[in-house]
Amino acid sequence: MKGLLPVSAPATFKLRGTVNGTIRPEIYGQFLSRRRWVADEALHNPGHPDADESGLRRSVVDAITELGAPVVRWPGGCTGTSYEWERGVGPSEQRARTVDWHFGYDVGNGFGTAEFVAYCRRIGAEPQINLTTGTGSLREALAWVEYCNGTGDSVWANLRRSHGYDEPFDVRYWQIGNEEWGSWELGQVGPQENAVRCREWAKAIKRLDPELKVLAIGCFEPSQALDWNLALLREAWDHIDYLTLHTYWPFDPEAEGGDYERVLSGPYRTESAIVAIQGLVDLVAREKPGTPKPELAFTEWNCADATRFEMSPKWRPTDTRYRTVDALAVGSFLNVMQRQADSVTLANFAQTINVVGALVVTDDELVRETVYWPLWMQRRYSGGISLAGDTICSAVAGESLERTAIELPALDVSASTDRGGTTVWLSVVNRDRHQSVRLSVELGHPLATSVVRVHQLHTEDPLDRNSLAEPDRVAPRSDEVKLDDDRALVLPPSSYSIIELTTTAPVVDSQLLA
Repeated sequence: MKGLLPVSAPATFKLRGTVNGTIRPEIYGQFLSRRRWVADEALHNPGHPDADESGLRRSVVDAITELGAPVVRWPGGCTGTSYEWERGVGPSEQRARTVDWHFGYDVGNGFGTAEFVAYCRRIGAEPQINLTTGTGSLREALAWVEYCNGTGDSVWANLRRSHGYDEPFDVRYWQIGNEEWGSWELGQVGPQENAVRCREWAKAIKRLDPELKVLAIGCFEPSQALDWNLALLREAWDHIDYLTLHTYWPFDPEAEGGDYERVLSGPYRTESAIVAIQGLVDLVAREKPGTPKPELAFTEWNCADATRFEMSPKWRPTDTRYRTVDALAVGSFLNVMQRQADSVTLANFAQTINVVGALVVTDDELVRETVYWPLWMQRRYSGGISLAGDTICSAVAGESLERTAIELPALDVSASTDRGGTTVWLSVVNRDRHQSVRLSVELGHPLATSVVRVHQLHTEDPLDRNSLAEPDRVAPRSDEVKLDDDRALVLPPSSYSIIELTTTAPVVDSQLLA
């Protein structure tokens, strides 16, 4: 660990002795689209030397399994708005290639519903299917639900049985739509039309099985969010379980400074927007007394290189795109979701492979992007209960921040614990590009030991990347670190750290941990 760097003004994190809520493991989910070089070719490639008997590349499955995703969304995304699910069932040798009507090029159907469900079960995840709204109908959506989950003597349940699956797939999560508020999407609609459709589709799905979880597509774009989400909540409130949102933080790698402050301000801005959307939900709840509130789900989120779009049918992955700073942004948003645990209860990192992916997968290579590592770290070193706390620190300087009148705190901290309450994990991003931070910690009880375990992602240059030539240039390391007399330790510039601390007594009242 870097402990001898020039130190900026001291920073302090202090627990309040209260909790924010229970952190749902579903916030660590993944998104896998059926695009070329995502599910198709990079993951499912029966002719590849690394493929197993199910056609999945073993090394890719192993790397994804390490992330511990509790839920995976498929088949889109944009590719899901025109997906014909019936083309992806039955004997794989009889499945013809079809044109993806969003992208305009032909794609394979070898990785279909049964293969997706089997893949999810293999990595320990629940499948989350995105229904086709752009070119599809309610009849087709209900047939898909029945094909997956039907137990009776019905046409679609029997079709599944004829394909060799006597037992239902038991898919519990069903999302309606994908960004239909956007002009790029097939099937763009207005707020009221979307609201009525979500109401009717969700109502019908719940009649097949009231226990299914229905996710309705919300909108996070500032110019449309109010009208879109208000109409949806008022119309479909009684039938939906989640209001879904998408957020990306664009960066230009060629911009001065690599767009450092811009990408790090993305999650910071997003948190205040989450509070605003939750306020809207709470407002509509006053109109719907005695009924459960829909929860918030970020079914797509990540940084995104604004200069690269993989739209061509000839596109193939050739190298990585993410830098250390992008991993810091990912760590920050994981912190945001932990702090907002009572609002955000499900999320799908976009995506798992290649296209804004955590992994780069070529014909011959697999590389973990920098953004892979915060996901990996938090699944291993994090508690299930979010602790409320206050951070006192300086602000990050930067021209892009001054132009937008944003004061970006140098530290982003999330605290969590387990049911015992004596182990505390501090997930800390030091956004300051130039200075280390000496962080003092106040937990309200003495520490059991002054030696703590620190898991850290850091490089000297925040624009460092992994690559096919250097796949492990950016990777976390773990060390034992001794706190000084003020319970403080030094965190290097542009770093993401998870600090494990143990106290002599629970840090909050045991009733709050129950």
